[in-house]
Amino acid sequence: MPANNWRQIRRDHPCWPQGWNDLDDPPQSVVVCGDPDTLAVPAVAMVGTRRATPRGLAVARRLARDLGSRGWSVVSGLALGIDGEAHRGALEAGAPTVGIMATAPERTYPTAHRDLRDRIERRGCCVTEVAPGGGPSGRWLFPRRNRLIAAMAAGVIVVEAPARSGALVTARVAADLGRPVWAVPGPVDAEESAGCHALLRDGAHLCAGILDIDQGLEPPQLPEAPSGPPLPLPGSAARWILDRVALDGTELEDLRRRWPGTDAVWSEGLLALELAELIRRLPGGRLAPRLWLS
Repeated sequence: MPANNWRQIRRDHPCWPQGWNDLDDPPQSVVVCGDPDTLAVPAVAMVGTRRATPRGLAVARRLARDLGSRGWSVVSGLALGIDGEAHRGALEAGAPTVGIMATAPERTYPTAHRDLRDRIERRGCCVTEVAPGGGPSGRWLFPRRNRLIAAMAAGVIVVEAPARSGALVTARVAADLGRPVWAVPGPVDAEESAGCHALLRDGAHLCAGILDIDQGLEPPQLPEAPSGPPLPLPGSAARWILDRVALDGTELEDLRRRWPGTDAVWSEGLLALELAELIRRLPGGRLAPRLWLS
């Protein structure tokens, strides 16, 4: 990361997120890598576990893409799992995204996200309270990073989180600051959804899709028309298949056994979906919808 890509900004900078000043211990300055103007774009935060399920990753990416299409910047922590997919979804929408880091600016953590960080900084920025040349990161820095994520956002979405998760720290800070918090529900016996269910019991809003966010926060701009291919017509074999494909994948053979029609019509419907790039094949003979489907 070239040194001339860093700049330090203070609380009097015109793009300083005013939400940071709501904190009891606001930062006095931060190091910005990328375009500091991104910090002035209305933002929603999305956070979750590093050990996300395929379903959680798909939900995060699609939600972030939908947020970006409505004019939001998506803020997250550059971590593996949900954070990374939140950044990727915003980038797919051509929207800015902000990665809040717990390391000095010359270090990317995790190292697997170096390319993602480069993409973020071309479209938005990464931010850290740690000065260049600062010491190695410690676990205590991540809760401090999380408070910046919560405070600069108009609201926080938790996609997947176990009962003990840094994402819940972000959600608690947001709630204490009066920001709305949404949680995506999951299977009742899934460890990675236990934290989301706890948030819902404590009064968080349920998030089943972008419309739930629209009802709580007015989008900065109206969404554009969907850019993906048109959906197959209701009643067609292609639509029957697509309506039964889960985000984390459905076994192709199971769908075929349930299909009430002929082999020829089934094959035509499946081929139509593949040619339109509405589905993708997963390992183990499973199908999943493409991420642009809402």
